Parts: sequence; structure tokens; C-alpha cells
Amino acid sequence: MDVRVRSIETRDAPVVAVLMRGLGFDPSAEEIERRMRLASRRDVDRAFLAETHGGNALGLIAVHIAPLLFYPQPLARITTLVVAEEARRRGVGRRLIEFAYDLAKKADCDTLELTTGLGRADAHAFYQAQGFHRSAFRLYRRVR
Repeated sequence: MDVRVRSIETRDAPVVAVLMRGLGFDPSAEEIERRMRLASRRDVDRAFLAETHGGNALGLIAVHIAPLLFYPQPLARITTLVVAEEARRRGVGRRLIEFAYDLAKKADCDTLELTTGLGRADAHAFYQAQGFHRSAFRLYRRVR
């Protein structure tokens, strides 16, 4: 599939909101705009839309670039990856991961990582097929 990847823009908020439903979230377009404004203040949080050359949205990826005390080089973390249901199994997810990998290389990152829900076996198999390795057990604690 011929896919173009570009930075998201404020006008993409309604499309991004729809794509986020594929991850089990249901934010409004207004909430997505608010989050985009917060992220736009920092160059380390970037989001990209995969689309056809005709402009049909196919998927979304967000990448956070972070220097960390315990790594010699910055770390790139995929914080969001979703492909529209009708575009799945057509190479869109692979294209977005390749894009993130290239972005990480350009940012002189040492590692590209991601987290995924424990019950998402299909996603785990996909990520492993893309060269990712299981390396950690993630814990979290809510602040709010």
C-alpha cells in the first residue's frame, strides 16, 4: 500500500479522535486539540499521521524522544500506534514503525521501545515480527 506519513496538525484532531477509538479510548476532537497544544510546546513529543496520497487517514504514531540518566544516548518511545481497522494487515503499521525507527536514528537514539497491553496478543506478535524484544515488566501508579 502506498502510504504517506506527515506530522499531525490541529485540523487532524477529529481524525485522530476516531483513530484513538481503535485503542479503546474515546476522546473528543476538542480533547485531542488540547493534548496537541500541550505536546506542541515540546520538540520531544511528535505525532504523525499515515494517509493515502488522496488524504484518507490510515494510522497514527506518536514518538517521545528522551535523554535518560541510565542510557548513553537518548531513548525513543512509541507512545501511540494505531491503524484504522480497514487498513490493518496492509503494511501501514510496519510503515509507521519504520518511520519511528528512522526518526530515532536521526535523533541519535540508542533504543526504540514501546509498551502494549498485556492482553493484546496480536499486537505482541506484530511487534516481535518488527524486531522488538520483550525486556521489562511495567508497573504504574496513578497520580490523579
